[in-house]
Amino acid sequence: MHSSVIALNEVRSLIRERTILILLAIFLLMTLMSAYIGWSSHHMIQQVYEASVEQLHIQGKEIPPAPFADTTPLSLLKNMIIYIVLIGSLLAITIGHDAGMRERKAGVVKILFSRPISKTEFLIGKITGLIIVLGMTMLLAAGVSIMSSALLASITSHEVMMLLAFYGFSLLYLLGFALLGLGFSLVEENDAMALLIPVIIWLSLTFVLPELTSALYPTGSLNPTAPQLAISHGTILQAISDMLKPFSITEHYKELGGYLLEVQGSKFNLGEILDIQAFNIASIVSWLLICLAGCFAAMWRFDVATGDLRA
Repeated sequence: MHSSVIALNEVRSLIRERTILILLAIFLLMTLMSAYIGWSSHHMIQQVYEASVEQLHIQGKEIPPAPFADTTPLSLLKNMIIYIVLIGSLLAITIGHDAGMRERKAGVVKILFSRPISKTEFLIGKITGLIIVLGMTMLLAAGVSIMSSALLASITSHEVMMLLAFYGFSLLYLLGFALLGLGFSLVEENDAMALLIPVIIWLSLTFVLPELTSALYPTGSLNPTAPQLAISHGTILQAISDMLKPFSITEHYKELGGYLLEVQGSKFNLGEILDIQAFNIASIVSWLLICLAGCFAAMWRFDVATGDLRA
């Protein structure tokens, strides 16, 4: 009972926060633009190809295959993978941090826990609120992607299912960062540090680890697709890559997202993807469980008698 009340209050409070609303608006705007950006770039390249075909035909030369002969409608949305890795993760961290700091900054922790409410109920309510807010965000993004894709390309029920699966796994990925922000906001005495530490972890997972694993090539961290050609590296770099790759959560998410959005042009049903991408899915779920365990550990350490920042 207490958990549901806390969750409802959390949802109401989060959707009133100006910073969160700004980040949410930016994220949804980029979601709306994603399909158009993909369609526009493909359309321009296709026009250049058609003009080149006319010239080659006049000259009697061999005509190369069309550049997008194997592309699928969902591949137009491949930039969404990066938007979620960048903007979505920052939004999740901000939501989690705000959820953990609200009562502490207001100085009402001792008053709150003077009532018959346990730490577990408090934390479950907070986490439930985070899931609802992030779930609504992903649902809105999925709706925007489906509508924009339907307007710019012909999509079937298969593509709709893949999009819903993509945003479902994105929710699991982002929820880990939200729990990270929540956990540190419960144990850190400094508001700025409580936000800075999760951001540093996010930077490490998003930029540092990918550069040491599968993204050992220019702009790899911001590329939603893996390189098509094998790149030769030194023995030391390859050893570092093999050792750190299991911990590169962002790369696991990007690879899974690439399959769900059919970035490489290959179509699989959801069952096949769950089988092919079992390791990446397990890595994302493990990441979420580790962050969840960290939240419970932070809540266990949380001293309700001295939790108020204004105490």
